[in-house]
Amino acid sequence: MARARSQARSQTPARAQARSKVARPPAPWWLMQGDEECLACGQLYIYELEFRCPDCDTVTCIHCQRRGRDGRMVCVSCAEADSLGGAHGG
Repeated sequence: MARARSQARSQTPARAQARSKVARPPAPWWLMQGDEECLACGQLYIYELEFRCPDCDTVTCIHCQRRGRDGRMVCVSCAEADSLGGAHGG
């Protein structure tokens, strides 16, 4: 019985190595790193996921959008200008 346990333990690393050699499918396109650079944070993003501010037409990544006072999603610059009560020209 002890011999069977030792054999089972010795096969476990081999099985783990065999599983690690199996090719993984490529990540979905929305999880891959893009080649567009966000103007607000400098992070790379995929073109299809960019956000355009409706107020100033600035292009940013989807993480650099904020909710303005009126409830619309705007860029960080417009959100800061809105919270300070000033105007932002883009």
